[in-house]
Amino acid sequence: MFIAKYIFPVLLFLCASNSYAEITKEKVERFYKSIVSVRSIVPPEARTAASLGVEREGNGVAIDENHILTIGYIVIESESIEIGLSDGRRLPAKLVGYDHTSGFGIIKSVVPLKMPPLQLGNSDNINSEQDLLILPSPNRGAGSIVRSVSRRPFTGWWEYFVESPIYTTPPNGLWAGAPILNGNGEILGIGSLFVSESVPGISSPGNMSVPINLLKPILGDLISSGRRKSKIQPYIGISSDDSNDQVIVTRVSKGGPAFQAGIKPQDIIVTINGSQISNLKSFYEKVWKSGEAGVTIELSVLRSGSLMNFKVKTVDRLDYFFKPQSF
Repeated sequence: MFIAKYIFPVLLFLCASNSYAEITKEKVERFYKSIVSVRSIVPPEARTAASLGVEREGNGVAIDENHILTIGYIVIESESIEIGLSDGRRLPAKLVGYDHTSGFGIIKSVVPLKMPPLQLGNSDNINSEQDLLILPSPNRGAGSIVRSVSRRPFTGWWEYFVESPIYTTPPNGLWAGAPILNGNGEILGIGSLFVSESVPGISSPGNMSVPINLLKPILGDLISSGRRKSKIQPYIGISSDDSNDQVIVTRVSKGGPAFQAGIKPQDIIVTINGSQISNLKSFYEKVWKSGEAGVTIELSVLRSGSLMNFKVKTVDRLDYFFKPQSF
């Protein structure tokens, strides 16, 4: 009965789609049993508290009997995590692994629990304009049918870049950590953001999801070591904007590499290791091609009309975070 109130609206959407003629109430109910709500509490002194808040909520999906996949910003730096099961139970959980490069987080119940998992699909096989399901936890609200409308790079101001995320419309307001599924219940992506243009250049509100194929090469590392063990991107510790065809520093993370080097808000980044940049994508590419975390990079910036040079010793972003009790 707990799930039933959310199955009916999903089925109404599905009935309008020939692609999902084979979906039954029983299948949707089975999918929902693998999905949980996620709530975390983060200490006020945590690095991400100011930008992401100290109370965070979202969703997760079981990928094996013990481990739950979510979007990492819900749980990173958490001191406590609670999951809500489809039968109404709420259980304490802990952070198992986090990967900033993709944005994924892995958690598990503290109480021994065997969940029915959903299989990982192939996110490279999503067809243009394919209908998909986005299913938040029934604790939080109803799922919906969405349309895959584009695959294009996403560049985030927080030193984040995804080459081919999944853009869907219409938006589901409970996207955070919600799985994107095909008609067989295979996980194709995890909800990350609301976007105003799911189709580029057109007002088309929707969601951006991180493709599941980014998880497959690092899943073993996240479960066994808590982090990826190779291709660790160097972290500078700035937020920036390129809306005026210049990379302008908007915020410098206190205590981070850029902060220690002397970079300040409103600095305009002109070159990375001598190479000119004009947008965030080229900025990130040049930083990450410099080497793995720990490499020193050279930045030239314009500050109040004067050109200044800085050397920034990068770090692994995960090492920069506050060390939480639940990790």
